[in-house]
Amino acid sequence: MSHSVYSSLQLSKAYKEHICFKELEEMMEFYECLSDSSYCFIHSGTKGITNYESYVFMSIQGTLDSIKQLLLIGRINDATILVRKFYDDILAEIYFSVTLKEKFDITKGLYVEEVQKWLESKYRVPTIKRILDIIRNSVYTKDLYPLFGWETYLQHNRQILDDCVHTNSYRNILFNCNTVYLDNNREKRLDSILTILTQLMTIQVAFVFHLNPVYMMASDYMDYIEMGIKPPVGSDCWISPYGQKAYDKYIKPNIKLAEFIKNNCFLNIE
Repeated sequence: MSHSVYSSLQLSKAYKEHICFKELEEMMEFYECLSDSSYCFIHSGTKGITNYESYVFMSIQGTLDSIKQLLLIGRINDATILVRKFYDDILAEIYFSVTLKEKFDITKGLYVEEVQKWLESKYRVPTIKRILDIIRNSVYTKDLYPLFGWETYLQHNRQILDDCVHTNSYRNILFNCNTVYLDNNREKRLDSILTILTQLMTIQVAFVFHLNPVYMMASDYMDYIEMGIKPPVGSDCWISPYGQKAYDKYIKPNIKLAEFIKNNCFLNIE
């Protein structure tokens, strides 16, 4: 973008300093840590010698970065479309984690067909409706599922995201016109985007704690083993700083959710 065009952007000081940008940075940091932490925890049921989820999390971090970059130049509708991708990616990650846990059986085969075929780009991710049905009914997630408003606020916000994708509103067209004056409507849209992002981060963090809590472990236990030193008793239950931070930020404000995660996770969550 040329300097002359950039200088003509109708982005207020309040917009440029909106808390959404700082929050996006923190979300990206979380996914960077999650990607690094999950790398060596290899799932049973795939052919990989590394954890495919490490790259899934890295990709999601990239999507958040793209959202931030688009918002910085006022391409709000394009950024909102990527928020829907963020939503889809989180649900896909949960779906494959559940599928591996439900279907891996060493007596029947080394690989879970759906997951392995997806890794080979030969399988399409199911529809959102189908994924939600699986999460709702799976023995691994049926107790966590009701703690989120899938049929209420999440469904409402999904419709907002879909409207941006399908150009169901002229206003959404204007939100991509960064040289058009829109009063304070851009700031209000950032408020909405941040609300949705926070809801989705809460889902991601909660399901990682519930399905793959080892990703949130402190590195101390493995560090001791790699150095040939006996780990301190209980160190395999220590939580990582980034895991505790994510819990405090996204889980703790919801009392029922916080209680559920603490009661069903082996980590020593404060």
